[in-house]
Amino acid sequence: DGVGKFLKVVAPWKQEKYIMNLWRRSQIKIGLWMQGQLILAGIIMVLVYLGLLLIGVDHALLLATTAGLLEIIPLFGPIIAAIPAVLIAFSGGMTQALIVAGLFLIIHQFENQLIYPLVVKKVVGVPPMVSIIALLVGGTLGGFLGMVISVPMATIIMEYFSDLEDEKIALTEALEKIQ
Repeated sequence: DGVGKFLKVVAPWKQEKYIMNLWRRSQIKIGLWMQGQLILAGIIMVLVYLGLLLIGVDHALLLATTAGLLEIIPLFGPIIAAIPAVLIAFSGGMTQALIVAGLFLIIHQFENQLIYPLVVKKVVGVPPMVSIIALLVGGTLGGFLGMVISVPMATIIMEYFSDLEDEKIALTEALEKIQ
């Protein structure tokens, strides 16, 4: 636990217990986020497989597996996965290649607008709007790496703000008891 050891070294003594507790809770959330990514990859794999099967593209299972594995790469993964599928579909004609490109575009949009935010909300507990904004901000500030770490960072920030809210509620209740 290199990060945990680093946090112990740099954290002020009075805050060390809280910071380590926040880090442990964040680790759990980040683990859940990774599970969500795997679920998302599985969903995309199934959608691509069914779509390619319906269109009649050769090697649909291999292409769907590739799409699922590349799903880990935000934004560019689905584009990279579409290239071999379109090229293979091109052997069936220009029409089939355009239909496959359209299929990947539809699945990609469906994923970005609906599936990803819902999976992150259900598995990690991050609201869909927060995950979308985190991806936009992460991509703008940090490019590809920013997009990769944006949702885990948003999760850590949400945990911290949840702690602040709990502390404020406890303080308010304590003041009310005094009065």
